[in-house]
Amino acid sequence: MKAKSRDINIFMVGVITAVIFIIQYVFSFIGGHISGLFDYSVIDSDDLFMRISVHHIVQMLCAVMLIIILNRSCKIKGFKLQPEFDAKGLKYTVIFCSVIAVYYLTIYIIGSITDTINVYDYELNKINITGHLAFQLLISGPSEEILFRALPIAVYIHFLRSDSKKNRVIAVVLSALLFAAAHINFRELTVSWFQVCYAFALGLAYGFVLVRSKSVVYPMIMHSVSNVVSVGGCYLYMLYFM
Repeated sequence: MKAKSRDINIFMVGVITAVIFIIQYVFSFIGGHISGLFDYSVIDSDDLFMRISVHHIVQMLCAVMLIIILNRSCKIKGFKLQPEFDAKGLKYTVIFCSVIAVYYLTIYIIGSITDTINVYDYELNKINITGHLAFQLLISGPSEEILFRALPIAVYIHFLRSDSKKNRVIAVVLSALLFAAAHINFRELTVSWFQVCYAFALGLAYGFVLVRSKSVVYPMIMHSVSNVVSVGGCYLYMLYFM
């Protein structure tokens, strides 16, 4: 009987994972479709930040609406959307941001010495730099953390029927796998394994902080800072060392 129960749990987790993957893909597709309905050339001539900003805002709104529906109809709790001061969350966020800063500093130092840094192929003007960094700082983190962290982790824990340490680990790992899968180009069947593995590692860190801090705000900050440091570091390199 124990083996049967274990098999049912594995099957249930598999079904939940498939459903969440489809939902995330559909929400991303809706965001991409709606963002493609508008012409941004007056504001964003290089199509660098406006389209992707609308895309992320739409997918975030879709995720929030689903969270509201799940909360009211299925009584699923624990989405952790509330901003809440938490000493552990603040501590982990500072540690993560420091590690990311050192990591990218090392990458750019080594890359500048070996001339292996991939630079952007568009003009570095005020609009491009400001718009792109604003997207990374204000939109990318909140959008992706609600869709790829708050939503799936709460759903997993709810259907696993227990907020135990083991189930939290399962939820974090599976949500990180889904986040990694989101970095695979299924339309063209292309994949950068470094990017996928990197996304998985970041997903583990974001998920860990979410369940420990009980607020998605800290993973949002971590995600945004990581993106800003990555993009901003390349801008600084291009502006001052090329």
